Amino acid sequence: MPISRQTKWIYLPWRQLYIRGFDSMAEASSGTVPSGEWFRKGNALLGGGSFTEAVEAYDQAVQESPKDADSWNNRGLALASLNRFSDALRSFEQAGEINPSHPDAWYNRGMVLCALQRFDDAVSSFEKALQINPKNAHAWHNKGVALKHLGLDAEARFAFSCAGWIGIHGQF
Repeated sequence: MPISRQTKWIYLPWRQLYIRGFDSMAEASSGTVPSGEWFRKGNALLGGGSFTEAVEAYDQAVQESPKDADSWNNRGLALASLNRFSDALRSFEQAGEINPSHPDAWYNRGMVLCALQRFDDAVSSFEKALQINPKNAHAWHNKGVALKHLGLDAEARFAFSCAGWIGIHGQF
């Protein structure tokens, strides 16, 4: 869930404290850090907008635990935030390969494919995300956007209607 502008100031100091504490822990333990901690550091950096550093933390997380779909997914989010869409796509595909039931990996893959203007593939990704979670209004909406780009207006209208029925603003 996105953090509102009014409450963001509350979370930023905690992120900074976590990152400082992480760095101290890594130094004290001679650099040996569990992958879960790299994942949490990546999340703190990603949430704070430090995307390059977040990618570096997620790189460490997937190096230590290559079967962690969440680390691959969040690595993709950080890469997409840097407009490195092809690299992000590979991360989302890795997350989906590790855990085929990871709805965020399929949804995020669809978003990156839209950014790459690969709308046919994006529709397939959104459909996979919707098979896992048919109540994801954002997946319905973005499937509609991709269908619209393909000139499939009737199918796009149906997808937009589904998003509206579910309630796109109350989903997340």
